[in-house]
Amino acid sequence: MKKAVFFDIDGTIWDEQMRIPKSTAEAIRALRQAGNYAFLCSGRSRACIRNEKLLALGFDGIVAACGAHTEREEAVFYENLLTDAQVEHVLHVVQENGLNAVLEGPRYIYVEEGAFPEDPYVVYLRRELGRDLRMISGTTHFEINKLSAVLNGAGLAKVTEELGEEFAVIAHTGQLIEVVPAGHSKATGIAKMCEAYGIAKEDTYAFGDSANDLEMLTFVAHGIAMGNGTKEAKQAAEYVTSSVMEDGIAEGLRHYGLI
Repeated sequence: MKKAVFFDIDGTIWDEQMRIPKSTAEAIRALRQAGNYAFLCSGRSRACIRNEKLLALGFDGIVAACGAHTEREEAVFYENLLTDAQVEHVLHVVQENGLNAVLEGPRYIYVEEGAFPEDPYVVYLRRELGRDLRMISGTTHFEINKLSAVLNGAGLAKVTEELGEEFAVIAHTGQLIEVVPAGHSKATGIAKMCEAYGIAKEDTYAFGDSANDLEMLTFVAHGIAMGNGTKEAKQAAEYVTSSVMEDGIAEGLRHYGLI
């Protein structure tokens, strides 16, 4: 039976400078040449997954926005967009608590004018997305699956309570949070992908490194944490491979006999 491997992007396929090790590219190619599936499974929304070097690695599908967007062979088969009322509520919480936010959708990303002037990720988005990076102020309709925000000293418990039961909050290091519609995660996206391809759960593997990977790592049959991953990711995983720049993907795939 074909095996299916789901790969997080940041800290897993590439490092903080978006460098992809040669061994990773070769390993993913070998995985697919052996007749197995390779999928991206990211917290990034689809609008943020367009880097040519990344996509050139070759993937059979993409789980984006923590499971709120799922596509196979470039055809979207699941999309959950926040309603206008949900967006209005989220923006109210963001503004009342003084958060800096990035609203993430399948086609567009929205930020405030002048926000995150030195943040490398937002600088990258401004360069990569061009006109598809839009301003929050002045926009009347948003197409978003989720958002990321910096707390700026606001209390996590207070923000989580104010967002309410319609949303799940994923807390990362450095006061960074992701806000995802309740009932969505990388694990739910993997389940939808497996159903679409007829993949048995016992044939699933996943590589990840951080807070939004925890459900994925415990959902699949074989969860693999990167050596550079958080303590929580390593505890959730079945196996800990080496770090992203120390051939972690190739080493993990070899460990399971997938290449």
